[in-house]
Amino acid sequence: MSLEFIDEPQRKKKSSGWIWNLLTVLIVVATLCMLSGFMLVFINPYVPFNPFPPPTLPPTLSFPSPTATLPVVTLPPTWTPTPTITPSPTSTPTPAPTLTPTPTVPPTPTLSPTPYPYELQPGTPTYSTSKVFHSAEGCNWLSVAGQVLDASGKPVVINVMVRGELAGTPVELYTISGTATNFGPGGYEIQLADHPIASSHTLYIQLVDPNGLPVSPQIYFDTHDSCEENITLINFRLRP
Repeated sequence: MSLEFIDEPQRKKKSSGWIWNLLTVLIVVATLCMLSGFMLVFINPYVPFNPFPPPTLPPTLSFPSPTATLPVVTLPPTWTPTPTITPSPTSTPTPAPTLTPTPTVPPTPTLSPTPYPYELQPGTPTYSTSKVFHSAEGCNWLSVAGQVLDASGKPVVINVMVRGELAGTPVELYTISGTATNFGPGGYEIQLADHPIASSHTLYIQLVDPNGLPVSPQIYFDTHDSCEENITLINFRLRP
């Protein structure tokens, strides 16, 4: 009985001793970790695990370095000797240069006029009688008539002008194609007189745009004093 009673406290002491040793080791390790953390915060207070980092300092203003201004040194006036007059050399006449003949510039070639959009239709002018188109007037008629067509033969609406002189009287008359459909869909007619009058190239007919600019050449034509040829037929077509 006495031996068992003595052994029991010794076992308890041995079993509690290793617990204290473990706690001591943990405390030492924790202390070292804390010291390492303090050192890192001290060296670099901006480490991520620092709960109280210092505020970010604003950038430091830098002022430009003053540039030293060198004083202007005034030199004392230096005595300038009076220049010695050097005799002028005798001028030797220089022979006049031989003139080189100017090359002859060739004449500028004359540019060909730009063709008008409209041209005279081949086969015209021709002549007809007012008895066909103006039966009521009989022979009391003199006119120029025809059609204005595009390149495909379709009618075109455009201004038609006649100028010149007839039997000593100035003539300037206008009409619009498409207004005399008895000569075709693009037909026009301008009455020149109330009776047949003979003339030779004293009148011309021309197409003009709304601004009065020509869009066809001037076509000179003749008139006759015959009742069978008192209508001159002239057709225009758009140039292909």
